[in-house]
Amino acid sequence: MPETSIKKAALITATAKYINIFLGIVFSAILSRILSPNDYGIVAIVTVFTAFFAVLSNCGFGIAVIQNKDFSKEDINSLFTFSLYLGLALSIVFIITAYPISYFYHNKSYIPICSILSISIFFNTINAVPDGLLRKEKKFLLIGVRLVIVSFLTYGITIILALLGCKYYALVIQSVISSLLIFFWNLKNVTISYTRHLNFSILKKIKGYSGFQFLFNFVNYFSRNLDKLIIGKVLGNEELAQYNKAYHFMLYPVQNLTNIITPTLHPILSDYQNDVRFIYEKYLKIVKILSLLGAFITPLCFCCSNEIILIIYGKQWHSAVICFKYLSIAIWAQMIGGTSGALFTALSDTRKMFIASCVNTMITVVALFVGIYAKDITKISLLVAIAYNIHFFISFGMLISGTMKMNFSSFLKNILPDLFIMFCLFISAYFINYFIIISNLLLSLFIKSLILLVIYIIFMLLLKQFKYYLPIVPNKFKRKI
Repeated sequence: MPETSIKKAALITATAKYINIFLGIVFSAILSRILSPNDYGIVAIVTVFTAFFAVLSNCGFGIAVIQNKDFSKEDINSLFTFSLYLGLALSIVFIITAYPISYFYHNKSYIPICSILSISIFFNTINAVPDGLLRKEKKFLLIGVRLVIVSFLTYGITIILALLGCKYYALVIQSVISSLLIFFWNLKNVTISYTRHLNFSILKKIKGYSGFQFLFNFVNYFSRNLDKLIIGKVLGNEELAQYNKAYHFMLYPVQNLTNIITPTLHPILSDYQNDVRFIYEKYLKIVKILSLLGAFITPLCFCCSNEIILIIYGKQWHSAVICFKYLSIAIWAQMIGGTSGALFTALSDTRKMFIASCVNTMITVVALFVGIYAKDITKISLLVAIAYNIHFFISFGMLISGTMKMNFSSFLKNILPDLFIMFCLFISAYFINYFIIISNLLLSLFIKSLILLVIYIIFMLLLKQFKYYLPIVPNKFKRKI
C-alpha cells in the first residue's frame, strides 16, 4: 500500500532533513556572526541568477525519468548526455552574464563570483537525471545520507573559509563544493554513462510532460525571486540581506516539513496515476497533518519572531525581525501549497500546474510593485505574505476541481477546524506579546512557546483533531492510544 510506503519514505527523509536542519541552524548561526549582512546581500543577488539557470538546466529531465516507467537504459543515457551538453552551454552563458550583472548592480566583484558559480551550474545540471533515477528507484535512505554528509562537509569548509577572511567567497565556494560532492555520490550509486549515439526521439517523448514542467519552473522562478532582484536594486545589498534572511527562515517549516513528504509523493503516487480517487483520499490525510502542524507553527513564528531571529543570527540582523514576523503569516499556506506540484506531476497534469503558476506570479508581481513603491521591506514582506496565501486557493482550486475533478468546498471543509485553531492562536499571540515582555530572549521564547502550545492542545482536544495525527504514529504506539 502506498500509505505505508509514503510513511516509511517520509520517515527516512524526515530523519535526514531534521539532522540537516540542526546542522543548518548551528552553522548558519556561526556564519551570521562571522560574515556581514553586506556579504550575504552580495551572494543573495547572485543566487537569484543561479536559481534562474537552475530552472533552465532542469528542463524536466529528472521529473520525466520518475514519471516514465518504460524508459530504456539507452533513453536514460541519452538524457544524461543531453544534460552534459546543456550544462556546459549554460556555464559558458553564465560567465558571460556576469558582466551585465556587475554593470547593473555597479559591483565588479560579481564577475569572479559568477565565474566560480558557473562550475556549480554545470554539475547541478548533470545531477538532474541521476537524482531522478535515485528517486524513481525509491532510494530515499541513500538520498538522506547524502544530504547529511554533503551538508556537514560543505558547512564546515565554509566556516573555515569565512574565518580565513574569504568573506562572501566562502558562501560561493560552498555551492560549488556541494554540487561536486553530490555528483560524485550519484556517479557511484547510479548506473549511467555518456553516449555518442544520442536518441533525439526521447526529447519528443517527454516534451509534452516535461515542457510544461519546465515552463512551470520558469514562471515559478520569477514568482519566488523577483522580490530579491528588485529589492537588491532599489534598496541595496544590506536591506536585501535582512529581507532574504527572514525569507529564508520563513521557508524552514516549508522546506523541512513539507519537503519531507513532497519528494516521496511523486515517485510513489505516480504508480497510481490512473486511480485519482485513491490518490485523493491518501493526499487528504497528508494535507490534514501538514495543516494542523502549520496551524501551530505559523502563529508561533509570528509571536516569537524577535526571539527566533536574534537568538539564531544575532543583533546585527535586527531588521530581519519584522520581515520575518510578516512573512511568517504565509507559512501555513506554503506548507500545504508546497505539496500541490507533486500531485500535478504524479497525475501528469503539468499544464494546469503551469497555468496556476502564471496566475500566482501575476498576483505576486502586483503585491511586490505596490510594496516597492513604498520603498519599505516590511511592507514588501507583508504584501508578499498576503500574495502567498492567495496562491493557496488558486493552486488547490485548480488541483482539486480541475485535475482531480473533486469538490473543492469539501476539501476546504476538511481543513476548516485547523483555520479556526490558527485564528485563535493568532489572537492569543497578540495578547502574549502585549503582556509578556522578558529581556532574556531564551526565557521569553520558552514561555511564549509553552503558552501557545497549551492553547493549541486545548483547542485540538475540544475539536477532536488529534486523531488526524494517527497516520504518523508508529503502529506499536497506536495500540496503546
